[in-house]
Amino acid sequence: MQRRLALRRHAVALASLLALTASAQAQTHAQDKPQKHEGKIVCGSFSGDPRKYPAWNDAMEIVIENFSLTASPSRAKGQVMRGVVAPSGAILLAGDGGPPNGPKEWTYEFAGKLNAKGTTVLKGELADIHGGKAKRNCAISF
Repeated sequence: MQRRLALRRHAVALASLLALTASAQAQTHAQDKPQKHEGKIVCGSFSGDPRKYPAWNDAMEIVIENFSLTASPSRAKGQVMRGVVAPSGAILLAGDGGPPNGPKEWTYEFAGKLNAKGTTVLKGELADIHGGKAKRNCAISF
């Protein structure tokens, strides 16, 4: 129940950010072309069973276009993450995922600020969608 309420709060926050983005987009010109970055995700072990699910990392392609961000892992079975980039540079990635063609098993949430002069780091976590407090602390950098 608490997880559902948290997901609803995140959905409301994401919807609000999307509305602000749409408003800002109407006031400014659209980006001419997508920005592509080589990135990386680094995750600690899963707190629910660290021996069975150890820490891992993966390369990612980050694409920013029209105030949206898509982070695609290099592994075919990796989680594609989507979010928004506000005109201020604030970034929020939030959603749920699971194995390809499988049920949803976790939520993801990352936040940070676009760094035009250096490395952008988004800190966040992957959390068990079925309740409990099991999670992985992660960071995405590009």
